[in-house]
Amino acid sequence: MLAIFKREFKSYFQTLIAPIAIFILLLLGFLFFQVYNLVSGYNNISNMLYSLCLYGMTFALPILSMRVFADEKRTKSDQLILTAPVSIGKIVLGKFLALSAVFAIPMAFFCILPPVMSLYGNVPLKWNYVSIVTIFLYGLMIIAISMFMSSMTETPAIAAVLAIIVTFLGMIMSTIYKNIKIEWLSKALSAVYDFGSRLTTLLNGTLDWTAIVYFISVIALFLFLCTQSIQKRRFSFSKDTLSVSAYSFVTTIVCILVIVFVNLASNQIPERFKTIDITSNHLYSLTKDSKDFVKSINDDIKIYILSEKDTDNGYVSVVAKNIENYASLNKKISYEYVSTVTNPTFATKYTSDKLSDGSVIVENTTKNRSRVIDFYSFFKLDMDYQTYQQYITGYDIEGKLTEALQYVNLSEDSLNKAYSLTGHNEASLDDSFTDLLTKNYLSMTDLNLMTSEKVPDDCKVLFINAPKNDLNDDEVLKIEAYIKKGGNILFVSSISGTGLTNFDKVLDMYSVSIADNLAIENDSQHYYNGQFGTSQIYLIPEMGSSDIVSGFGDANNMVIAPICQPISYEKKDGLTFTELLTTSDKASLGKVNGNQVQLVDNTQKKLVVGLEAEKKISDKVSSKCIVYSSENMFTKDADKLVNGTNQRLFSNTVNALSKGEFSFVSIPVKEVSNTITLPVSTVRLISTVWIVIIFAVIICGIVTWVRRRHM
Repeated sequence: MLAIFKREFKSYFQTLIAPIAIFILLLLGFLFFQVYNLVSGYNNISNMLYSLCLYGMTFALPILSMRVFADEKRTKSDQLILTAPVSIGKIVLGKFLALSAVFAIPMAFFCILPPVMSLYGNVPLKWNYVSIVTIFLYGLMIIAISMFMSSMTETPAIAAVLAIIVTFLGMIMSTIYKNIKIEWLSKALSAVYDFGSRLTTLLNGTLDWTAIVYFISVIALFLFLCTQSIQKRRFSFSKDTLSVSAYSFVTTIVCILVIVFVNLASNQIPERFKTIDITSNHLYSLTKDSKDFVKSINDDIKIYILSEKDTDNGYVSVVAKNIENYASLNKKISYEYVSTVTNPTFATKYTSDKLSDGSVIVENTTKNRSRVIDFYSFFKLDMDYQTYQQYITGYDIEGKLTEALQYVNLSEDSLNKAYSLTGHNEASLDDSFTDLLTKNYLSMTDLNLMTSEKVPDDCKVLFINAPKNDLNDDEVLKIEAYIKKGGNILFVSSISGTGLTNFDKVLDMYSVSIADNLAIENDSQHYYNGQFGTSQIYLIPEMGSSDIVSGFGDANNMVIAPICQPISYEKKDGLTFTELLTTSDKASLGKVNGNQVQLVDNTQKKLVVGLEAEKKISDKVSSKCIVYSSENMFTKDADKLVNGTNQRLFSNTVNALSKGEFSFVSIPVKEVSNTITLPVSTVRLISTVWIVIIFAVIICGIVTWVRRRHM
């Protein structure tokens, strides 16, 4: 077998077959990498690889494999195979491995791309390499199919066309099966012949072991069929060879039935055992907080999906898959599909709003409480202003479902209220942060103390977000009265505010003050090294010992605090302090002049930029104030730099201040794809190297081919 492998592998490079196939794959790979990664900035290559499968491998690999047996059959040299002392199986396997080795050359080049991209941003390496392994298996499957087709005909072109047709149909059969009303028949056919759904599942960030098993089993099946196709040519049909032919026929049928059974059986494995979420931000799986909460539910929960079960909408299927994850964790949770066609009035029992197809209703049948989630609220949508089309940039499926499950398990008196101070030119929260308040069951209401008699008694948290103008004396007294009753404050300071002496008085009630200067970080591991002229003030702080910042601080969970002022505090009786966010011990005081950072004090020390202060009012009453000294910290732009970590910190902070009898779980929106930005010089270097490799392959192939023709 090894000798066959060496001879076949060498023969592909003595003609133009291998160089042309490699050239096509590298050229198309380069074009798709340009579109999806270099231009659009995607941090994974799954889109590039999927396009390569459709438009490159579907044609290049059958062309590469079409002569493997058909040419030998046409020239009658296949008699050497039929009379060789080596078994047919070893001959087939040797040729298959030779073709696989040729195909592995461009695949090896693609393996270099993820580490190169990771130099310029957060790249999900597991997702990228599983995608590469996926299309490698997919390519091996095409090769096995092409070899079988080549063994069936004397014309290489016919073998290539047949392989292309079989592969193409395999990519689109899933849409045809959805129209089959007989469920068991649809599943049986899908188990035998459905390439597309398995390919997209693996490339979309889910490591599905059943899809891996399917590709391997199809490869084995077609190699076996290829062996049987050649084997039968050793014998002419007669009474003496009838038993051999019958044996070949029976083993072929048995092999096909085994493949069908294995794939049908593997599909019955529960979702949580057969799939692994390999996306960097767990797009398709549940976080530990959600899992722990779901397992604690004791009431009977019914989830209704307003859609046909076999819908063509892939996003509805994603929602349903998440719901299945919830149901698999707790037997108290069940779900069912409700057709909006046959039962159009079903949702009217729960809401008067008109719901989109794919919407979800979560009902606690024990407490008779329900929550309605419109389908489009599961997704974060952005507008492309060049094409004026919306596209999905994030999934909020887990966030909305966990929120709904918590809501239906609550009693009405468990809900909390928060008030946002207004009237002082405060900053507004982005929608993504206000959504987190909803998920924490805080009904945020604006509060103007100029027109209100006091801070309302039901205020769990008073939110003061980066005020630019000062309080008046009467407002200070109202806030002081709120504090004395045990009220809690979340205070985000403003670098652009001036003369805020009365806000300083509020902080002084907790013996806290904020400096006028900025925190300048001198340790490169603790500031954001991005495209800013003043990057030393974009802090990556160290975490304190509080539960609020537990789980943050490592390479995958960094918090960013842009433009911070140092926070100081004075220890007094009745006051306890917890440092939440600090700089390294190499930070200094400074200011920004234009794009330049100027030091005010060269002394290097640790500075506090996030602080929790607790004031004891009486033996049973205390008031908390959490202060962050970065007005840009809880904004969409800052949060995007750290892939949602700042949102999680905000959620933890609100939870700590509003904590009642019920412990809330809040899940931020999961971004679909974090983009990377490659410098122009790097883009040019990658493009140049890639183009050089592409043309080096084809030129070397042509030179080798010309030399052999003149020998």
